[in-house]
Amino acid sequence: MMIRYCLYNSMRIVNVIVNLFGIGIIIYSLWLLKKWNNGVSLLPSISDLPRPWFIYVCLGIGIVVCLSTLSGHMVANCINKSTLAVYTVSIFSVLLIQVRVIITILFRIDWESQIIKYIHGHYKEFKSFLLFHIVLCRLIAILVLVAQTSVVVLAAILWAVGGEPTIQSRNTDPLDITQSFLTDCDSPGSDDQRRLA
Repeated sequence: MMIRYCLYNSMRIVNVIVNLFGIGIIIYSLWLLKKWNNGVSLLPSISDLPRPWFIYVCLGIGIVVCLSTLSGHMVANCINKSTLAVYTVSIFSVLLIQVRVIITILFRIDWESQIIKYIHGHYKEFKSFLLFHIVLCRLIAILVLVAQTSVVVLAAILWAVGGEPTIQSRNTDPLDITQSFLTDCDSPGSDDQRRLA
């Protein structure tokens, strides 16, 4: 019983933390996109420059994280075995798609050579800025995958332990609707008044 409560609450807390992290990623990606646009406007040949897919991937990750944690909050409010199973399978599927996109765009494309090819020596500051943020985008993607994996693991453990935590009522007596709300139900004369009624 106590394990279920701990898992239930930890799933809610982890979802809140991951959601805040997703909002931060969206803000960071929008800021990085603004810096990219400002830096690219100073370059002589803009048409040859590749699209900043590493920024778009980061923005997409932030949006997916926020949507998945929103569904995690809904699941945490109405936990049963079938809801947890659907949630776990769907989030795990999204996680696999995310891993594929992150590996393809952030790790298989050689962004350093792409940037060095189009951004020449006069723009060293912009080039070093982009190279630093490419590494940062990779680290953020890995951290997000770890955080989302922990949410999936918590949901799977909660599903294995058994759905909704049951709250047992302390008062097992049926509610007496004929008793007046003006009298104290704990007073000694209240039982006599009930018998008379």
